[in-house]
Amino acid sequence: MQAALAPAEPVPPDPEAEAPDLELTAALEARDDHRVMEILVDRYGEHVYCYCRRMVRTAADSDDLSQKVFMQAFQDLKKLSRIHSIRRWLLRIAHNRCIDWLRARKRDAKLVDNRDLVMLVDGHAADRTGGDDPRIAKALDDCFDRLDERSRYVLVLRFHDGLPYNEIGDLMSDTAGALRVRLARALKLLRRCLERKGVRP
Repeated sequence: MQAALAPAEPVPPDPEAEAPDLELTAALEARDDHRVMEILVDRYGEHVYCYCRRMVRTAADSDDLSQKVFMQAFQDLKKLSRIHSIRRWLLRIAHNRCIDWLRARKRDAKLVDNRDLVMLVDGHAADRTGGDDPRIAKALDDCFDRLDERSRYVLVLRFHDGLPYNEIGDLMSDTAGALRVRLARALKLLRRCLERKGVRP
């Protein structure tokens, strides 16, 4: 006699998944362009602006970039059949826009302040080294600038913005495992660089 099959285990919900935005879906189906833009800006405008502000540092440029993000999002949204996470999708657009802005000006914004950078290297270092010391500030800036571009952005997105690895992976088109390895190497290089400059975290 054939044994009865055990019932399938229920699939747990994805904690990272966003609930469908029914109001946005309805506005898209109704081709109400004004309402679509209004919903996007009302719900995600502050988040996108804050992200751009941390990347490019100035209010005027952040405003300009935020507007460009939503204009691109508005155009792309009409072409896409489904978006898993509106927030992640907008962050990806904002990230790419900010990177293009920085590269066009051939400079890197100071993405992490000196005290934050000390804390990245060692959670207790700030108390001992004093993140406001001009000598240490210069060493931190120099060491941070020596990292490759992708490592700098992983540090910022992980520690400054507090994003989980899966969201960083979406933004940077990389896997969580590869990002963990890159982050560990970047922190090791920062420590070595600071030690060579006489700053011992």
